[in-house]
Amino acid sequence: MSKILNLKFPSSASTEPNAQQFNQLLAAVQQIVLQLNSAYTPQATEDNQTELDWFTGHMGPVSRSTLEDRGTFAHGMFYDTTDQTQTAVNTAKAITWNSTAYAKHISVGSPTSRIVFSKAGRYKVEFTAQLNSKSASAKTFYFWPRINGVNVPGSTMEITTHDNLEAKTVARAGIFEVNNGDYLEAMWEVNDTNANLEAFAASAVHPAVPSVTLVITSIEHG
Repeated sequence: MSKILNLKFPSSASTEPNAQQFNQLLAAVQQIVLQLNSAYTPQATEDNQTELDWFTGHMGPVSRSTLEDRGTFAHGMFYDTTDQTQTAVNTAKAITWNSTAYAKHISVGSPTSRIVFSKAGRYKVEFTAQLNSKSASAKTFYFWPRINGVNVPGSTMEITTHDNLEAKTVARAGIFEVNNGDYLEAMWEVNDTNANLEAFAASAVHPAVPSVTLVITSIEHG
């Protein structure tokens, strides 16, 4: 408490208070002394404690992470360690994810093509895919996002490979606005089934290469 409660002193019309009025006055003074000794906190001290509470996340009787409640820690990093293939040309297929590096308030759903958000807000999404060609003919890949099963307008990226065993990496970033419970899917399509998203094993020098990766960070929470 940063101020003393106003206590009403007994009034008297006479210059000399009687015994009852004197006792009332004494009780009021005792209440003020009690507040000073037990409940009063200087304003400067209270301000400092308020600042400390904000950073430590301890607010009143409940201890919590203030920043986490505000959604600033929502994030996810997902990838897949398997080859992903197409069985038919010009057919939309959802990319799947079998590994989670980091995640908070975002998770792989069921089916594993779905990335599910448990906090509403705006998110930056960074996608990469490792393309591989199995023959010398030209092959065109298409990638685009879906939210809750609906294609995001104007979002497709296209890339073509030309040589046998040619490997390319494609990447794109975007900002998406979602509600609590929404899910995101990364879709892909090819015009030749001799093309895939390929994961490469680790060597004695470098780590393994995932077929796809997805990094999501919160930029504005709901």
